[in-house]
Amino acid sequence: MTAKNTTPFHELTKLVKDISHKVVEKGGIVRSIQNHGIRDLPHRFKAKYADKEGIRYYEKGRFISVYYDSSPAAMRQVEADIRMNPEVLRTHHLKARNKLWYVNIAREDRNPYIQQVIAQENEGK
Repeated sequence: MTAKNTTPFHELTKLVKDISHKVVEKGGIVRSIQNHGIRDLPHRFKAKYADKEGIRYYEKGRFISVYYDSSPAAMRQVEADIRMNPEVLRTHHLKARNKLWYVNIAREDRNPYIQQVIAQENEGK
């Protein structure tokens, strides 16, 4: 997620804790939280509302990554909570995949490992 660079650190900490508690309550696991610091934005971002100083456009932002495993319903709940927060400028949810993801595919025609086993069995016949 990308938050305003003027947001106090204790507010960001509260937001990340709320997200983490929501994931755990719904049966998920929080794997990692990374603060990437304040960086230049690729273009000027517009906040939903102006802050106390009247600033609405931001050229710098704080980038934060939260890696977690959860159900789709928990992800939608977390997404809704992040969108309701006025300190967050942008949010992105990505599905992280690793080698085990390919093993756990239920469809045999799309699982490369099962295809290798089937091909070896057919060669033996």
